[in-house]
Amino acid sequence: MDGQARDNADTAQRITQSRTELSQQPVTWTDKPWVNLKPVASAVATPEDKTLPLCQITLNRPDGMTLPELGQRITALCGLRVTITPDALQSLTTNIGGAVATQQMTGNLPAPDDNGRVPLAQIGGQGAQSAPVALSGTTITGLKWQGDLRGLLDIAASRLGLSWRSDQGNIVFYQLDTRTYQLVILNTKIDSSATVNSGSGNQLGTTGGSSSGVSGDINSAQKTAYDLSSNLYEDIRKTIENMLTPSKGRYWLSSASGTLTVTDTPVVLDRVGRYIDYQNKVLNRQVQLSVRVLSVTQTRNEQLGLDWGLVYKSLHNAGATLSGSFTNAADNAGSAGFSILDTASGSAARFSGSQLLIKALSEQGNVSVVTQLNRATTNLTPVPYQLSNQKGILTSSTSTATANVGVSSSMQTSILTTGLFMTMLPYIQENGDVQLQFAFSYSSPPKVESFVSKDGNTRNDVPTFQQEALTQKVNMRAGETLVLTGSDQATTTADKQGTFTPGNFILGGGQNGNTTRTTLVILVTPVLLR
Repeated sequence: MDGQARDNADTAQRITQSRTELSQQPVTWTDKPWVNLKPVASAVATPEDKTLPLCQITLNRPDGMTLPELGQRITALCGLRVTITPDALQSLTTNIGGAVATQQMTGNLPAPDDNGRVPLAQIGGQGAQSAPVALSGTTITGLKWQGDLRGLLDIAASRLGLSWRSDQGNIVFYQLDTRTYQLVILNTKIDSSATVNSGSGNQLGTTGGSSSGVSGDINSAQKTAYDLSSNLYEDIRKTIENMLTPSKGRYWLSSASGTLTVTDTPVVLDRVGRYIDYQNKVLNRQVQLSVRVLSVTQTRNEQLGLDWGLVYKSLHNAGATLSGSFTNAADNAGSAGFSILDTASGSAARFSGSQLLIKALSEQGNVSVVTQLNRATTNLTPVPYQLSNQKGILTSSTSTATANVGVSSSMQTSILTTGLFMTMLPYIQENGDVQLQFAFSYSSPPKVESFVSKDGNTRNDVPTFQQEALTQKVNMRAGETLVLTGSDQATTTADKQGTFTPGNFILGGGQNGNTTRTTLVILVTPVLLR
């Protein structure tokens, strides 16, 4: 059973390492013939297909022709059926109605009927035999053409504000068309926030009575917050509304199927199509965030913290660079800092820079990997991570003695959660660079102290722990490593043995001391995925 468990662990580790190494190679060289497995999409005729048979047509109508008359002429000469969609006819009629001038009524105003309406034929003194209004708006005046049919159709559509296409050998004049676009991104709603708070207070002394005195409070506080709230489909919906033609265009965005259906003019449909293609391309970029949490322990008295100067020197000799600055952990315990680690130059593979950093840190002390994980995410999607421990504490305990009854006790407990909390938000740019926004928070394991009242009836636990937080936004290239440091913990022990007193070494004895400091180092490396 023990051997089988070791074999399973080795297999899982080998698979994890192989996946990481494969995703790290930006270029693959091969000497054998290579075939791209991505199929080539065949050309599909667009809704504005304008393939027509050859047909020469001659027209000379200085007085003009209406669109239906032009369609009849094309059918007679070229044998192609011409169709005018209802929305195109409605647009022409609307234009005509808007061009009619307002005239003054003549005669007496006729009496309305029982419903309060006046027949239109009786307004202005006109009878039922009034002459019909000529629809001159559909007339293409001064029409002279000799040449190919395509040019004639282009002129007619341009003069009337319409579009035309070839539909199974037929000519269709239209104004509005309908297209359906597929969104390859999920309807994601994101609500993320990170806050760093700090504050202090002090109360001045006071004096009473008739003598003068000074009293007051001194307070200082700081607060920094990063908030991210987005609704992907709602943002797309608002953008589409601003792109449509007013009072004509309409759309429907289905969250269930991820499809967008738009009805509008061809120009607007092309614009919407380009917008959807761009969103599908940008939001589907993927990145793998490799996170390694290291614990560096120094046990020598003369080395109370990491000497980053020696780390710089070791990395520089190995072909890697470390830009940025760190807070000196030996002088200021519990502080956090960050820096960017470039990968090694030459033929070194990716992650070699971070491996060199681990080697340089191991020269300073004992390095142990607390955790290692790889998280793949899409563009502008946060990745939360938590490595915490929980400890139960006694909030309050009260004992009450009652005569002739006994002692009644009540206890209240709570759970204290401490550990590492981190949220990473990547933004992948066009050139492959990654802008990484992260929020880092760490709470040390608590030290619980118990307090008991003088009468012994009340007891509670007070936890004491160290907490630090850091929010930052950095620009990185794919393959670089972001180095975070902080959460220094120092432990000092001293032991003396002597005669009569621990410090009397005349008749034998001795003394020894030990200083241990543990520094938490976090490495975050983004690697672009195909």
